[in-house]
Amino acid sequence: RSPSSPISEKMCSRKPTIAGGFGVHHAGMLRADRSLSERLFSEGLINVLVCTATLAWGVNFPAHLVVVKGTEFYDGKQKRYVDMPVTDVLQMMGRAGRPQFDDQGVAVILVHEPKKSFYRKFLYEPFPVESCLQEQLHDHFNAEIVSGTIRHCQDAVDFLSWTYYYRRLTRNPAYYKLETNGGVASPEAVSASLSELVEATVGDLGNAGCVEYVSDDGALMPTTIGRIASFYYLKYTTVALFYAELHDVDDAPTELPDLLRVLTDASE
Repeated sequence: RSPSSPISEKMCSRKPTIAGGFGVHHAGMLRADRSLSERLFSEGLINVLVCTATLAWGVNFPAHLVVVKGTEFYDGKQKRYVDMPVTDVLQMMGRAGRPQFDDQGVAVILVHEPKKSFYRKFLYEPFPVESCLQEQLHDHFNAEIVSGTIRHCQDAVDFLSWTYYYRRLTRNPAYYKLETNGGVASPEAVSASLSELVEATVGDLGNAGCVEYVSDDGALMPTTIGRIASFYYLKYTTVALFYAELHDVDDAPTELPDLLRVLTDASE
């Protein structure tokens, strides 16, 4: 406790642990009691705050030392103990270090012996970040076709070759389900994979009515609904749904419940 800011007797009577310099913080406490623990710790009136993972996110509580007592929690649905998400562990560790008071912070993770090597490797050798571009490629291609960056399928292949997806595809082909020879993907295999991905993506855009071929040489042109999707940042499946349901004036739904059904069927 701080000599200049003594803890009142009223506080000590409400929280017996506070008298010993310890605070408690968890989701089952009243908001007023949680606020009291937060204020006392932030003002330095207590030096130790025992808390659950509720402080891992959204609360700015820097401390010199953070101790994570175990990396598992009981999952009621699975009826067993499961590992905490690594992001939660990182958030807890991130509380260690007070820029205005300390030049370093200390984080201690108490973990079972078999998992020690995993956490050591994770902390000192971060995992590589993989690309998720292939999962959102349709909307990217549609936007580039609308802007004129992609005019042919070959332009789409060239576009991919400048992306992070291409870098990771050559570095970690197994993750992207690319056939390899001894763990190494040949240039021919990478080229074939990119071509297949482009053809499948452009084909889906064509079936959705967002893109059309205007000549036999594979030139690509955006359609009206393709431009609408790009302008309003809509998914290509959404504009395809709207076009299929609403383009025919005679058969289009006019009642509010039917219009709401179409709206709620959107991918977004």
